[in-house]
Amino acid sequence: MDLRRFITLKTVVEEGSFLRASQKLCCTQSTVTFHIQQLEREFSLQLFEKIGRRMCLTTEGKKLMPHIHELTRVMESIREAARQDAEPGGELRVATGETLLAYKMPQVFTTF
Repeated sequence: MDLRRFITLKTVVEEGSFLRASQKLCCTQSTVTFHIQQLEREFSLQLFEKIGRRMCLTTEGKKLMPHIHELTRVMESIREAARQDAEPGGELRVATGETLLAYKMPQVFTTF
């Protein structure tokens, strides 16, 4: 399973078209089509059907969407947790004399 394919599916549904999804994802429309085809092959089901000029989710596709939303929510939560751990945080206490505080510490504080 490739998580990018699930993100592509979610984006197609949100944007309502393969073209707008490709623009939002900064990729070609053929890449979006390829990702959807790969998901359809992997799960042996049809995710979209063409009705007139529109592509609509099939019943099977609709059944997957709550799971896709949950998966992308968890992925974002993991990303946020990693980001928080990567950034320095906490409390810093500094004790110094007045002269050092006035002349040297401003340069030090700008890095924080």
